[in-house]
Amino acid sequence: MKKDYIKIIDKIANWMNQTLTEAKSNGFVYGVSGGIDSALICAIASKFFKDRSLAVRLDIFNSVNDTKDANLVISHFKVNSVDKNLEQVFNTFIKDLPDNKLALMNLKSRLRMVCLYYYAQTYNYLVCGTSNADELYTGYFTKFGDSGSDFIPLANLTKTDVRECSKILGVPSQIINKDPSAGLFENQKDEDDLKVSYLEIDNFLENNPISESSKNRILDLHKISEHKRNMPKTILKLGEIIK
Repeated sequence: MKKDYIKIIDKIANWMNQTLTEAKSNGFVYGVSGGIDSALICAIASKFFKDRSLAVRLDIFNSVNDTKDANLVISHFKVNSVDKNLEQVFNTFIKDLPDNKLALMNLKSRLRMVCLYYYAQTYNYLVCGTSNADELYTGYFTKFGDSGSDFIPLANLTKTDVRECSKILGVPSQIINKDPSAGLFENQKDEDDLKVSYLEIDNFLENNPISESSKNRILDLHKISEHKRNMPKTILKLGEIIK
């Protein structure tokens, strides 16, 4: 069945507005990376929340292309925005820490989250996450990093859905067609990390047939990332411990 993406976009915008109203929030803040997910949030912000949103471009040794693409998205949709360079903060933070590539990559995401929440609290805004359904199901996000948000409008959109909504809202084609990347190191590609394609994840989430090996890979990613999707595990109540 063909999806009505115009209706889906309207439903998302209405839900976002309801979320802001319930929280008695003045608006929302979101990071713009140069990727399609944050570009779609930027497009929605431009169309429905022009004066109640803030795009933040956060630079921590970003690639030249990601910086250009982020600036393109912000200028294309003419949204309220600020730039914040966190490279000095990052360098100071890691100065006396042991070297670990994965920890350093995740630190970038967590520093960005901290900065977004600073702006959010300053303006009585909520932090809008940009993760999609594929990323959330497979755990392809940084715990307390890009997952650190108050609401996630794209949570039930597959990567294909994100692309289709982006086309409707006029996201530049070079953003829609670029290889998905978290941008945490040079030439990084999401599908290389996941070891499965977004199309296969989309089909899995839509209950369409995929290869057994891809299905097992997706299920394994979901299982090992379960802790990312839940609140911190807590110990039993004292009464149950001392039984």
